[in-house]
Amino acid sequence: MNRRPDLEKLIRFNVDVLHQGLQVLEAQAAVPGSDYGSHIGPHLRHVIEHYEALAQQLPSLSVDYDSRARDRTPERDPAVARARIEALQRQLHALDVDAVSEPIAIHLRGGLGGEENFVSFSTLARELLFVASHAVHHYALLQMHCKAQGIFLGEDFGKAPATVRHARAA
Repeated sequence: MNRRPDLEKLIRFNVDVLHQGLQVLEAQAAVPGSDYGSHIGPHLRHVIEHYEALAQQLPSLSVDYDSRARDRTPERDPAVARARIEALQRQLHALDVDAVSEPIAIHLRGGLGGEENFVSFSTLARELLFVASHAVHHYALLQMHCKAQGIFLGEDFGKAPATVRHARAA
């Protein structure tokens, strides 16, 4: 078992996951009358903002996903969502993986009313795995909404990579 993550592969995986967000935008634009703002836009904004929180806060070695901007512009304007996804892909490609070898403090609001602030330590690899998995989860929800609008994203869209691999091996 390889105990050291291949960060270059992990970055490429995340760039590919973000590319799936661009594919959603293209597929939605190709279906006249489809609704971007009700479900597609909010899910993409949520994915974008988690990636942005990681990218923007990473230099401080302290990431708080709950303090993201919650800027509703990309959920209303597909062009803004596209630009922000493409910017994130460039940031990921430019990431100096050797510079981030220290533990990263991850902050999270807890308690059912958000009254607690928890901190746990993580690594760049773990956080890249988190944002990718989080995006795939939201893509699974998007798959359902897109199918209802006649937007086809492909059978594997929104499925965990392990699920796709398992199905292909069966």
